[in-house]
Amino acid sequence: MHITMPENTWKEMVKKAQITSQKQNTDFEVEANMSFVYEGKEENYIVDFKLGGKSSTEFSKPGYNIKIKSGDNKSLHGTKHFRLRSDQRDASMMRSKITTDILQKSGLIAVEVGYTELYINNKYMGFWVVSDSVKSKWIKRKFGNNNNEDIKTLYQCKDDSIRFDDESAKNKCVNAEKSYADYMEPFNNFVDQVNAAKTRADLEKIMDVDNFIKYMAWEWLMGSWDHFLGIYGHNLYWYQQPNGKWVYIPYDHDIELGQDLWTKFYPNKPFNHMEDIDFTNVSFKDFELNHPIIKILIHDDDTIFRELLGDIISRVFNPDTLLIHIDEIKKLISPYVKKDRNNNSSKINKRGKDLGFTYEHFLLNSEYTYINNYIKGFKGYGLKDWIRRRYQFAANYYGIYTDTDSSISSNQKHKLIEPRPEPVILSYKSKINKKISGITSLNILYQTIDPPLPDYIPDKTYANHQIPILGVNQYNLNRKSTKSISSTILYTNTTTKIIPTTTTKVKTITNTITSITTITKTKTKTSIIEPTVESENNPCPGIKLGYSCCEKCNSLITNKDGSWSLENFKICSIKYSCF
Repeated sequence: MHITMPENTWKEMVKKAQITSQKQNTDFEVEANMSFVYEGKEENYIVDFKLGGKSSTEFSKPGYNIKIKSGDNKSLHGTKHFRLRSDQRDASMMRSKITTDILQKSGLIAVEVGYTELYINNKYMGFWVVSDSVKSKWIKRKFGNNNNEDIKTLYQCKDDSIRFDDESAKNKCVNAEKSYADYMEPFNNFVDQVNAAKTRADLEKIMDVDNFIKYMAWEWLMGSWDHFLGIYGHNLYWYQQPNGKWVYIPYDHDIELGQDLWTKFYPNKPFNHMEDIDFTNVSFKDFELNHPIIKILIHDDDTIFRELLGDIISRVFNPDTLLIHIDEIKKLISPYVKKDRNNNSSKINKRGKDLGFTYEHFLLNSEYTYINNYIKGFKGYGLKDWIRRRYQFAANYYGIYTDTDSSISSNQKHKLIEPRPEPVILSYKSKINKKISGITSLNILYQTIDPPLPDYIPDKTYANHQIPILGVNQYNLNRKSTKSISSTILYTNTTTKIIPTTTTKVKTITNTITSITTITKTKTKTSIIEPTVESENNPCPGIKLGYSCCEKCNSLITNKDGSWSLENFKICSIKYSCF
């Protein structure tokens, strides 16, 4: 990705980036030229290029927002708005990508996340996390609003400390469309209805309840404190769909999987006074901050929550699936992270926070090493350590067959135990050992938790590729069903034949931007992007997997092998021409 602008303009942008607090954000924006190169082909655009982000602007490598104005195509492979973020607080640089992949594998709507190298005025400016932005075009793509009507009921909650029950959501959430900034009545009514609700049935009238519960299960598994359940209650959207039901859309996922968890974030919880604990063993009840809507939907009866949590674990949040996926992403981005961390040219904010994470820290934090910059106050579990420990707690508490149960059959692995056994509660009062990482990194600690986890080799044969139905967006499910197939029938028929997917390459841009895991290089080198190609012999991606192409364009589900539907109760692949 190459950005060009007058040198004086770039110097002005660098000057505007010199801040120490997000309150000093200037939102400085310029018009620039952008070229995007892959497979020897170059696309050229005129863009708005803006200093972007909230807390990320406080770091030495601030983010950018890009908007396509015009060019060779109307959008960059399906998107007009996207964000570049350094994710500097994440030593692994993989949290945004892994957590988004978990969302999508679980059948939950999410922004797409990938990677890119950036050049500004032909100068290397580092390696970045690139993600789609939730805008009107994104909403229309995800929810099928293909008419020319404006999106009036998309509301962004970006400020800190937002809740329903204290009505702060009314004051701090805003209409995401500036032209409808004053149109807050639908959202304010929604807040009132949520606060007035006494039962699940009350909430079912106004929102997609199971879909929301599945997002809450995801937040707990991730250890997410930066969305609905956490103390900040932000980085989320609420969207009222054409059917009148409200749905939840979180975004910004660099603070997940055990990143920057502090006991002070949990007032009135039994561990609030403790210096440090093992957060992987914090129950859902202690993790969430006493939201009345959560009491109604989960605490009063957690049967549905357990079922949806189990669905996420069976599909993706288990050591067999995720440890292999982490290794794949790590291998893919490793040389780019190494180049980035040995080069400081992208750190234009000389007044900003610089955590000093090195390539060695990337290698360690993507495995089992808990890294803590105790001077700057940023810390994060090793990715594999968090996943295995959180999985272990969930399996014990909710009753899940684990990889250690030798007596079970292969189709029971990572599935719920029925009838449900009594919960086993693991203690969060663990001993946390700390040591200085090295003579050149005196401000960084390596932490370990006792007892240590035993060695584990993932089972490469394990996979759950069934089309997700539980907790998926019901409006989309009903909208896309060409035969008004009930979810019960759909689930029954799709369990007999699964869509095979491969996990050896996670670096594809498709026309629908279902995954923007892009890594672009300089103009003189080939990029790591594999665009889909339509031909007479390849009208849809499912052909190569042995499936027929759909006659219609109504997609039921999208994964990295394409978009899929059911016609005559058989799985079919959506044609490239539909997009």
